[in-house]
Amino acid sequence: MNKISDPQYGDNFVGRGEKIDELKEKIENNEIVVITGDRGIGKTNLTLVVEKATKEEKAGFLKKKICYHVNGSLFYEEMSKIFAPSKRIAGVTSSVSTPVGGAGGGISWNPRESFILEYMEKSKEKIIFVENAHELKKVEFETIFEATHRNNRLRFILEIATPYKYDVQLRGGSYEVIKLKELNNDDIEKIVIRGCPNFSDVIVNRIISLSKGYPYVARSLAYICDRKNAEEEMFEFLETLRDDDLSYNLNKIHKEVLETLDKDSQEVIKELAIAPATLTSNLIEAFCGEEVDTPLNDIIERGILVASGEKLHRIYHPLFREYLRHMQRIAFGNKKEIYCRAIEKVKSEFDSFFILLEVFNEPDIFKELIKRTENYEVINSIGRQAYTWGELEQALYTWNHLLERTKDKDKEVESIARGNIGNVYRIKGELDNALEYHRKALKLDEELGIKEGIAAALGNIGNVYQIKGELDNALGYYEKALKLDEELGSKEGIAIALGNIGNLYRIKGELDNALEYYEKALKLNEELGSKEGMAIGLGNIGIVYQIKGELDNALGYYGKALKLNEELGRKEGMANQLGNMGIVYQIKGELDNALDYYGKALKLNEELGTKGGMAADLLNIGNVYRIKGELDNALEYYLKALKKFKNIGNRIEKARTLMNIGDAFTQKGDKEQTLDYYLEAQDLAIGSSIFEEINKRIIIIRSK
Repeated sequence: MNKISDPQYGDNFVGRGEKIDELKEKIENNEIVVITGDRGIGKTNLTLVVEKATKEEKAGFLKKKICYHVNGSLFYEEMSKIFAPSKRIAGVTSSVSTPVGGAGGGISWNPRESFILEYMEKSKEKIIFVENAHELKKVEFETIFEATHRNNRLRFILEIATPYKYDVQLRGGSYEVIKLKELNNDDIEKIVIRGCPNFSDVIVNRIISLSKGYPYVARSLAYICDRKNAEEEMFEFLETLRDDDLSYNLNKIHKEVLETLDKDSQEVIKELAIAPATLTSNLIEAFCGEEVDTPLNDIIERGILVASGEKLHRIYHPLFREYLRHMQRIAFGNKKEIYCRAIEKVKSEFDSFFILLEVFNEPDIFKELIKRTENYEVINSIGRQAYTWGELEQALYTWNHLLERTKDKDKEVESIARGNIGNVYRIKGELDNALEYHRKALKLDEELGIKEGIAAALGNIGNVYQIKGELDNALGYYEKALKLDEELGSKEGIAIALGNIGNLYRIKGELDNALEYYEKALKLNEELGSKEGMAIGLGNIGIVYQIKGELDNALGYYGKALKLNEELGRKEGMANQLGNMGIVYQIKGELDNALDYYGKALKLNEELGTKGGMAADLLNIGNVYRIKGELDNALEYYLKALKKFKNIGNRIEKARTLMNIGDAFTQKGDKEQTLDYYLEAQDLAIGSSIFEEINKRIIIIRSK
């Protein structure tokens, strides 16, 4: 056996004939197919043989399709290369204007890579095999699900090693599964004999027995035995293994594989095991030094280091890499020093991205490395990964570093950094900080004449003013953003701006205007095929009908919006609609139903950490308890909601909550406290639709 990692596909692929046909059929008929099975069972080889088959297909979806292989740990980076190669830098380094959702859920923050989805939605047929898909984050699974909902020409085949990661959530009914099991003895025999036809029956049978049906184990054993000088040495090694302890055997096998290399090659492969899983030529040199050609060629020729995509390499199997890492505990103790030394050699190259991603969840090392990184695209890409995954503090740290690097040196990148920092502060509820960063980003884009950046910044500033309750300011910015998006012909931007303007008119109580804008936005999102935009639009139209008192109409729109959000796996959208449905049931007098819906919405918003959503749900629960006459419970929830609205800085919702607290004290018969809360609410409510409601209450309480 010349190579340990010679692939078992094509003429050498055995024992999976029925699985090949099953996978081909499921790819034909399903957008997402999951291949599961233990590591070493042959999942990757199955995808390779099916990819080869696509080049020979004469009919059906598979007919001569271009296939791509990506690694789960580099999902967004590799999606960018596949779907938007010419836009990769611009896309990754953009800051975007995000829509603000309707009542019942606060800020609508979409954590997915929207620019990737835009290109995936418009893509022609593609088949994408995702290796190590168990390494995908939840939000990356959601991107795959949404992409296939928007575009049924895409196919994703997810290779997931069992047992699943506990936090992987695959939605039932949205994919098909192929489970690979152990091969039978005849198939294992074929694998061994094809690689090593001179082995005796005794050696072959012993390998079959020890392999337990795992092709990876069988091939590794055959590779080791083939390097022994005599059958006696082969048998001597095989007898050191245990018949019923595969974990023990793997350690022995990996130790023996390592010892098939000379000393220099052993040192190189051990150093590469500590390095990132995805290796470029620059990274190999950064971790191992420049004089490694001879040992490097040795481990490549033996198939222990293999090509993995264009100009990328990886150690032939994750199990072997894990073994090498485990045996070097002292080296891992020096990981920070090793990585700092390596990044100094690639700090200006995109290769540094792979180093940073490898230590993303090790804050001490990550912060030190990000300080040393000089490639702006890399820094921003890592910031967007953190933002996408909901790691806001890490995103903020990264983009602040980018800002320090570019301030007064590169205005375009500085603007991007400021816009992204502003979005983080908005999500965190730090609105004055958000406003400051968005204004500076706008100024820079205006100086540079970048219309797309100007439109995004205007929309972002409008979002902050809306949350602050400064509605006229918000409207002015939204209208400017809309005008620019129309000039640019950006339907997506136009839809966002129209929806945000509709929100403002709804808050101001101008319901017919609100409905007009919502319906225009919905029509555009339908043209775009944006289910997310449609879900937001349907929910907003439902709110208008609810305010108008057309409750059955409102429930109908909320139900449609909820269904779309469930299909997309958008927890924030689901929380919005559950909260809105709770409001309708409350108005109908079905208070237990209302509490049930509010409770579900609150749970989702707590999972997301959405302050605005939690505050709205707490306020609504308080309202139900007040109607039920449970005033102490009501006040408890009102005060919790008030605290969150104050933290966010939402002026109008603070006013609404204060008004409701005053209502509770009215029922308690406490005129003095009632008036105090109403007056405080009145000052905050100027310019909103609830201002008159508060005034009426004040007049009534003073007349008593």
